[in-house]
Amino acid sequence: MTRIGIIGTKWGRMHVGAFRAAGADIAALCGRDPVATRAVAEHEHIPLATTDVKHLCAAVDAVVVASPDAVHTEHVLAALDAGRPVLCEKPLAHTVEDARLLARRAREVSTPSAVNFPYRMLPPLRRLKHWLEGRAVRHLVLTLRNGFMPVADELPDAPRTGESGDWGGLSHVIDAALWLTGQSPVWVQATLSGRPVHTAALHVGLSSGAVLVLTHVACPEPGIHGGWTLLGQDWEVGFSGGYVPSREGWCISPVRAFEHGAWKDIAPGVEPRSGEPEPWARAHEEGARRFLGLLHGAPRDGLATLDDGAMVQEVIATALRSHEKGRRVHVDSASAE
Repeated sequence: MTRIGIIGTKWGRMHVGAFRAAGADIAALCGRDPVATRAVAEHEHIPLATTDVKHLCAAVDAVVVASPDAVHTEHVLAALDAGRPVLCEKPLAHTVEDARLLARRAREVSTPSAVNFPYRMLPPLRRLKHWLEGRAVRHLVLTLRNGFMPVADELPDAPRTGESGDWGGLSHVIDAALWLTGQSPVWVQATLSGRPVHTAALHVGLSSGAVLVLTHVACPEPGIHGGWTLLGQDWEVGFSGGYVPSREGWCISPVRAFEHGAWKDIAPGVEPRSGEPEPWARAHEEGARRFLGLLHGAPRDGLATLDDGAMVQEVIATALRSHEKGRRVHVDSASAE
């Protein structure tokens, strides 16, 4: 049984359940506070509790990094340098420079690694990805209203990026949009609000000529509420979904497509059901299974690479430059403008 070590005592607990459901042994937990780490480890029946990342790496076969964004880089590097496969929570890093470093290091060591983007594991989106094969997307339009985004007073000298390296979750939808279309970003034009950013409007040009229109808005209603539409030459397809506090979980509508003059369902929706894993937890379980499979030579099957994670950070960094310059800016992973 594969021994998993988890870094992070908060969101890391989601991975405890996910990897156990996938058949792994949670052998170690690492956190910053020794008392809190021991308490979580005892509650979750994890034999080793430590504040030393190297100690954790020495005791396990693979590492999950679910620590705060600002320390992802040091934790992923520690795992890779110890020769341990690593699954990192999104965003890959707090800055684009660190994301580039991690992607480059992963290529150098050739150790299995991945970034956790659960949208890729939700059944309706996987069915949609399959349906899109052979169809050229011209536009993807997404509006995401996020009730978890704090709206702080805008101090002129405050940083645009706060504790979250992706403004509270934008990396999820950027990755899902790039994954669904199968294209690479070429340019970004962005308007940002907040210090740190709480609302972002992005146009992202893709290598195919398609354009993503992404709006991520702080809202007063609790939860996360998204509407997705993809359009092609003679077709369109869409769904809605997000986290609904009153339902205690994620709800995704059926995916419906208009083609040949009629609407049809192409994927059933998902929602929390009594006695079953919550959909977001189930998506983490699927990611855990695929990561464990990757360790034993199975296909990646939708798991994001560290290069994918770095590309998402490139889009976010380019959005910052676009806002500052007030114009469209080309995505350049080699150097900033």
